[in-house]
Amino acid sequence: MRYAIGLHVTLNNYKKVAWTTFLLIILAFSVVSVSFGLQSSSAISSTGVISYWPRVDITVNLSKVMGINNLSLGFMLDFEWKTWRDRSVMRHLASDANFRIVRLHSIRIEPCTSWSESTKTGNFAWSEVDLLVQRIFEVGAEPMIDLGYADSNGLTKLPAGMATDVSTGLPYPDSWAAYCKEWVKHFKQTGKPVRFYEIINEPWMYFGWNNYTRLGNFKAVFNAAAQAMRAENPNVLLGFDGTNRRPVLDYWLSNGGADLDFISFHKYDSGTIGRYSDAEIFMRAETFQLKTDSAYYGVDGARQKYYSARGKLIPVFNSESNFNSAWETGTDPKIQQMAGAVWLTLALRTGILEGLNCNIYYSFSSSASWERANKASGGVGFGMVNSDNNQPWYPYYVQWMLGNGLSVGDSIVESVSSSDEIRVLPWIHEGKLNILLICKVDQPQNIYLHGISSQLNITKIDNTISWETPSLQTSVVNPADPLIVNGYTVMWLQSTD
Repeated sequence: MRYAIGLHVTLNNYKKVAWTTFLLIILAFSVVSVSFGLQSSSAISSTGVISYWPRVDITVNLSKVMGINNLSLGFMLDFEWKTWRDRSVMRHLASDANFRIVRLHSIRIEPCTSWSESTKTGNFAWSEVDLLVQRIFEVGAEPMIDLGYADSNGLTKLPAGMATDVSTGLPYPDSWAAYCKEWVKHFKQTGKPVRFYEIINEPWMYFGWNNYTRLGNFKAVFNAAAQAMRAENPNVLLGFDGTNRRPVLDYWLSNGGADLDFISFHKYDSGTIGRYSDAEIFMRAETFQLKTDSAYYGVDGARQKYYSARGKLIPVFNSESNFNSAWETGTDPKIQQMAGAVWLTLALRTGILEGLNCNIYYSFSSSASWERANKASGGVGFGMVNSDNNQPWYPYYVQWMLGNGLSVGDSIVESVSSSDEIRVLPWIHEGKLNILLICKVDQPQNIYLHGISSQLNITKIDNTISWETPSLQTSVVNPADPLIVNGYTVMWLQSTD
């Protein structure tokens, strides 16, 4: 009997345990379903829209032109210039994205092997420079060469034999003018139409924010170079970066600075890794140096300031730019990720709306393996292409989309977005509607398009594909159907009609 009773109790306990376990499994599955997006039928519409994701309405008004695009795209070749020059696959990538300007540091490609201060002449070996310049023209771009380099102590890395004026920390104006003239003379003699020059890279590292004595020293050097270069070839176009700074441009226009052919500036929206949240750096992408504030003239502000003083509307270039400028312990890992791609697209969109003429990305390529082996940040350099395997990262694809869909002279048309988290830019290119759509929040969104009748080809990048092996995603959408974006997204839509 004791055995029978014992057996009965054991079976009842087993049934209770089994039933409890079953209920727990059902509960767990329900939780997992919600966590991993296996939504119930009440949360998913027939179009696949998730009801509790935010709804965003975008209206495009094709009948209202808001402006004309001025923007062309460019990139910097710095330490990697030989790699780009000598690898046809990299040159094809540049050509495929329709880059129009390639910026070069003279100190990287220096052809002057020696300089005589007494005669103001030098010995030059041009073969490496000529081949690089030829390759740039072959991909449909043209070079922009910055002559000289400034650090916090003044001009450095002058050609061997060139003297520094100890009273200024800069080269003597007549000597520097003769050196700059040699570049113009050489390209004139060889028939290469090199037009763009910046005189001394980042000269504000020398003259500071409002050190007018040093700014006057720099003005003397610039004016001498400009006169000599224009005498050799009046078609050259000259400027220097940092001319959007209020004290600099105000001084320049009021104190006999030589005429500029363009305003230029360098836009790095952070100097350190992690200084800003994504939301903060996205805000800076759309404002810092592109729009006028107490410290800087924005794109339109600088252009209008120059026009008011000199009576000429000149181009404005962002002649060097990236997510941030940190490099000593390594670059920011976000540069090549979707956060970096969204930052770049926001900056380009604002530049287009403000009338920017050129945006030059620093830089074309970098080696992920070298950066990781030699730096501690976990970043992979500043590049938009991995030189280890010649494969693009996400910033390249942003520029590929704009380079293939947007041209100078295209009409920008009116649009309205109901959400501050979704930016949109529509334009007409070769008779077709194009739309740039940017999701600047890392959360899914349901997007509804209004004012569009034709089907749209979609080309996009987002976090559904790893940034380490990125690729473009393509599809077709009926404008009556909602678009689903999965967090950070850059999307190019083009009408099929």
